[in-house]
Amino acid sequence: LMMSIDDDCRRLLALLTHEMRSPGAVVAGYLRMLKGPSTSDMPSREQKMIEEANRSCARMMHIVQELSDFRELVDNGAGLQRVPLPIFALCDEVVQKCCEEGSDVSFVVDDSDRESMVDGHDARLRQAIGALLASIVRERSAAPVEARGFINRNGSSTALITFAEPGTVQSAAEALRHRDLPFDQWRGGMGLALPIAQQIVGAHQGRLWSMPGSRATCALSLPLSM
Repeated sequence: LMMSIDDDCRRLLALLTHEMRSPGAVVAGYLRMLKGPSTSDMPSREQKMIEEANRSCARMMHIVQELSDFRELVDNGAGLQRVPLPIFALCDEVVQKCCEEGSDVSFVVDDSDRESMVDGHDARLRQAIGALLASIVRERSAAPVEARGFINRNGSSTALITFAEPGTVQSAAEALRHRDLPFDQWRGGMGLALPIAQQIVGAHQGRLWSMPGSRATCALSLPLSM
């Protein structure tokens, strides 16, 4: 599941990140100066242009950081420091944060499974689950999303988190966990958030996959702690 890239690609990513970061930082600095108190006397049209330029520059700098993040995970993802984590409680916290930001998402897990543990990197797993959830909310156009946590005990025990439209999550979980399906990490509008999530999950010996024809029906699985 972890992507492998050769030395030339690594050097290209490092060079691209460096070359984009320097001019981007200069442009961002000048835009911050333009957004200062002096803009209050500008016509609204010019103020709007500065705001748009500032948002676009911030987006570009975010992608530069994602390039650096992606390269680091490809090179060193397997070496992530891990501790036992209650994965469903962690997912619930990510969902609650998403709700606080205005999304309609619910998360359900049986009380008997809530404290199930995986060996993982807390910040990185939050990053991966948050990216996956953001992509699903985006695909659903702000319509409600339901998430459900399960323990899959067929073979090696895994924690399975399924995302789907309300009322279908149980059947979606059954369908997804019995099929070897790919995950569309290269969809537009998400930057490198999903490829990074794929790298994080792969580094934890887990997997992501989605239902054909429905990017909003996805699942994530991670091996339980031994």
